[in-house]
Amino acid sequence: MITINGNDYRLVLLDTNALSEFAKQGESLRRFLTWSSAQPMFVPCFSLFSVLEMRRRPDVYGRFKELFRVLPCMLVKSHEQLLEDEVRCYPDPSGVDPTLLGFSVLGGEGMDLVRVLDTASEDESFRGQEKCWNDGAQDIVEGIASLVANFPPDGDTYTRDEVRHFVEMAGFSQVAMRQLDFAKQMVEIQNQAVSIAAFPSVKATTYAVWHKFYADRDRKWTRSDTFDIIIASAIPSVDAVVTETHLAEGLRKTKRLDDFIEHLTIHTLRDFRHSAPEGASLDAAR
Repeated sequence: MITINGNDYRLVLLDTNALSEFAKQGESLRRFLTWSSAQPMFVPCFSLFSVLEMRRRPDVYGRFKELFRVLPCMLVKSHEQLLEDEVRCYPDPSGVDPTLLGFSVLGGEGMDLVRVLDTASEDESFRGQEKCWNDGAQDIVEGIASLVANFPPDGDTYTRDEVRHFVEMAGFSQVAMRQLDFAKQMVEIQNQAVSIAAFPSVKATTYAVWHKFYADRDRKWTRSDTFDIIIASAIPSVDAVVTETHLAEGLRKTKRLDDFIEHLTIHTLRDFRHSAPEGASLDAAR
């Protein structure tokens, strides 16, 4: 929930598939807009990593810019920006604002989605980072997959305690690797354990890794899993998400394991293809 000019709005994160489908401006978009207009209204949000994925398909990217230039929306912070905010707010992440930029056709040049994205695409540093992520996506998922054998279940399936142990262990590893000074300060100087509960963005990506690679070992991972996992970092900070079926099911299972996303409303595109959900309070996980 955010407040803009004294009005409260909820945030709904749209993954790359949802952005692509809604950009076709068909029935699913109209049903989404009907659903999102329930008070307090939902503001559509998206990750820069979804933008990078769509830029690989000029036709899809063009439709996305055409629609969201006129539809008020927001860009969420990256996984690294969210982690930096969580470190700064430690141990209480409730003050983290997940939004980076707001876009509105009435907001002038600085809030013009197309102008901002086109300016960024002309920047050499942006293009270099885009190439780095696109080129490295395959190596990232292969690296994650290679580690699965190092954490086998004690029995035929993983227990709840084993899942939680994985999240604590892998989550701390991520914090220590990406925020080394903070981890050293906590562990070596203050002699305190790092609370992973204070890093919902890290927990979200760790659970995404768990469900995509560990919980279902027969599932064939894909290159796009890299960006799906990164995009998941913003999920704990929003009120709702529209995402692909496998991640949605993983989020529903996560709700049964952990309470850090108990507030989250979860939808897939299927929920908007035939009829709009009855109300914003409807949670597809129920």
